Amino acid sequence: METKTLIQAQVNVVKITALKKGDVVKLIEKTYSDNEIYYAVVIDMLNTGKESYLQLLRYKQSYGDITAEIVTFDGEKDLAILPATIKEVAEHFERAIDSMKVKIKVAKETLQKDINAMKKLEHFSTGELSKKLTEASFEEITQKVYNKRLEQLQ
Repeated sequence: METKTLIQAQVNVVKITALKKGDVVKLIEKTYSDNEIYYAVVIDMLNTGKESYLQLLRYKQSYGDITAEIVTFDGEKDLAILPATIKEVAEHFERAIDSMKVKIKVAKETLQKDINAMKKLEHFSTGELSKKLTEASFEEITQKVYNKRLEQLQ
């Protein structure tokens, strides 16, 4: 059985009857290998009389990340645009938002460690710490002299 037949038997047809700036939509774009699904916000609709354009801010969720880009489609492009609810968008991106919060927390901790290390290095390199440091007393001798001193001690 074709997937199309299964879907058409179970899902109602949904068509957008009016579109305006600020509307949240689901955009399905066909690529060479797959169909990409985006959630988008209508930024602008332009009409020169001869040509028309639709400008969208589209969001895509990938593994633990969300990408956003502004795209402009001309009126000749056949797009699959479906309505989306704000609740649907929130639910869709919830996992990615949680994942990004964890990544940000880890990045902040790493950054703080780097800041602390830099402060310590600056403290040392500017001489502040070196004012408190002392050098050990030492004497540099040849192996021959060392061996002679060792014989004398025995």
